[in-house]
Amino acid sequence: MTRLHPALPAVAMLVLACSAPVVAAAGEEAIELTDAPGREITVASCTICHSLDYLPMNAAVMNRAAWEKSIHKMVERFGAPISAENLQVILDYLSLHYAAAP
Repeated sequence: MTRLHPALPAVAMLVLACSAPVVAAAGEEAIELTDAPGREITVASCTICHSLDYLPMNAAVMNRAAWEKSIHKMVERFGAPISAENLQVILDYLSLHYAAAP
């Protein structure tokens, strides 16, 4: 009998979670980010792995440096497929529209 690697269920769940479409649950509204340059790239890049809820939810405690650190973590630690050019676009967008007041 073939035995599966013990981590296989966790890996399978991660793959499913990251590939699932982002939809609002019943009774919830979908998040609409501020309509401004960089929004499309931000939405496309971030929703690969998580809901857009995280952006406005964390905005109160994030500044440009915190967003930059977070985006780099997504790329380096979690393998988010974000180019250097798009990373800058996302950083500029989040810093302008989803950052705590100085």
